[in-house]
Amino acid sequence: MRLSLLVLSIYTTSVLASSTIIRIRTVDGSVLRVPLPNDDSSSTISSILSTAGIDIDEAADGDGATSVKCQIGPPGRQSDVLDLSSTGKDRDSTAEELGLKHGSMITILPPPMPKRIDQEEDEAKKNNLDGDGSNRYDPFPDLAKSISFSAANRRARAMSRGVSRGMTYGDISRVRSTMHTVEHQSTGPLNRVYVCQVGAARFQNHCVVQSPRKKKPKGNNTTKKGEDLNTIENRVALLFGTINTERVDQSRKVARTSLSSSREDQKMCQVAKVHAVWEPPMQKPMLDGKHYDEDCLLSTYVADSQDKNTKETATDRAIRVASWLGLQPIGWIFSYADEDRHEDGDALPVHGRDAVVGAKLQIETMKLKGRDEGRKFITLALDGRIGATEAFQLSDVCVQMVAENVLSAPIVDEKLQSTRFMTVKDPVVISGEETKRLDSVLLLVNTAMLSHVGSYSGGTNAPMGGNVKKTSGALLGKTRKRILKALDKGGAEVFAELCDFDVLLAIDALIGKEDSEKLCTLVRKYARGQKKGTVLGEQLKLTLRSVLGE
Repeated sequence: MRLSLLVLSIYTTSVLASSTIIRIRTVDGSVLRVPLPNDDSSSTISSILSTAGIDIDEAADGDGATSVKCQIGPPGRQSDVLDLSSTGKDRDSTAEELGLKHGSMITILPPPMPKRIDQEEDEAKKNNLDGDGSNRYDPFPDLAKSISFSAANRRARAMSRGVSRGMTYGDISRVRSTMHTVEHQSTGPLNRVYVCQVGAARFQNHCVVQSPRKKKPKGNNTTKKGEDLNTIENRVALLFGTINTERVDQSRKVARTSLSSSREDQKMCQVAKVHAVWEPPMQKPMLDGKHYDEDCLLSTYVADSQDKNTKETATDRAIRVASWLGLQPIGWIFSYADEDRHEDGDALPVHGRDAVVGAKLQIETMKLKGRDEGRKFITLALDGRIGATEAFQLSDVCVQMVAENVLSAPIVDEKLQSTRFMTVKDPVVISGEETKRLDSVLLLVNTAMLSHVGSYSGGTNAPMGGNVKKTSGALLGKTRKRILKALDKGGAEVFAELCDFDVLLAIDALIGKEDSEKLCTLVRKYARGQKKGTVLGEQLKLTLRSVLGE
């Protein structure tokens, strides 16, 4: 028995030794030894791989994107890559043409790895694309996330599918890097804001709507104690002003002599001065006036609408007239009247919906004025019942999250529930923890607020209700008569009447752009103190009399 086994072993060894053996290194690193079919040097490489049990047709996709590729020699050696796809030229290459001899090695190359998440982020940053492939404006590129958390998480799970180990720590770290870190921002680009007291009082006056008095029964001439016949209709307005530089410490004045140090050693800061408060016409507050109509601003305050081919909106016209006066959009103001904003000591006047609206307006301002100037944007919250006003700036991460659609405005229902705490679409990192619940206080930057009289507010002697109609913005009959009377008297009285942004905007709708620009230039000189050399020409007087006397 032992003799027969020995003879069989010697016979098998002699048969293998007499044939040409080809080594095939598979993707997992194992090496297969197969004889050359029929020991024929004209055998094709596809038949050799078939002898080893590798079917190149089954390994390829329908479109041939993952076809089998190999090279002659061990891995790492510089050699040509053979394409064995259905349309590849190397599919029918013979062993003699490839130089295969006894002991030669064919290395099966692994398929190309899919792109990693960080590589896709780099490509998206180069093309400035959003997660869905659309163009996106990043107000703060340093904080921008080129791919959303949801998309990164889906791709990471798809890459780890079929792998027993699942997602690695590197994959988890890359997915977490797509989350925004929300922290309290202590300072903003502006140190303080000067709010026009005349404009703010007029805005609060427009929020008060007198309710129609009900007929009382005969014999009852009394009114219930505490009965309020006025209701609050919340509104919004755009703030026009200037950005100035002044000393941080304005309280202490240092006596300077020829030996004193220069002013360069004093700390300076950026401040915003509101000179005009413009309310968009035809506002339609929602829920019986409980919530302001932000669409009247968001739908028209678009930087791309400055195209000559598009029709000029009321907001575009206001920005144009403001530019002739040396003003620019520096913020917005909204009113509120709900009790939950001051129900306790930790109440907040600016909620999540207000922060989203302010961020959208700031993004459009940054498109219009540039990132450095547009980020100097103020949000004012005014209590429509008593007129108390607070000033805030929005944090950089808040504006960037709104640009990426991570933050969206909550829906205000009929109950007008508080939107201070918002549920974001993608998780954010707060104090090192991932969460989808965000407190609006983390999106705000407290800003000091001072009072002054704006140069284009009409002055302290202007009517409390303003010089134009609240709904349409047209001139009131009394305003027309005062301006015509000032034109007849001559002198500086007419400029005192015209130093009102609403009046100039209403006149702009009645006269041509060229005359309107000349008029605004003269009013601007007068408002800056050049009163002696500022004279209204006869042509402009005639134009004003013709349009105001109708």
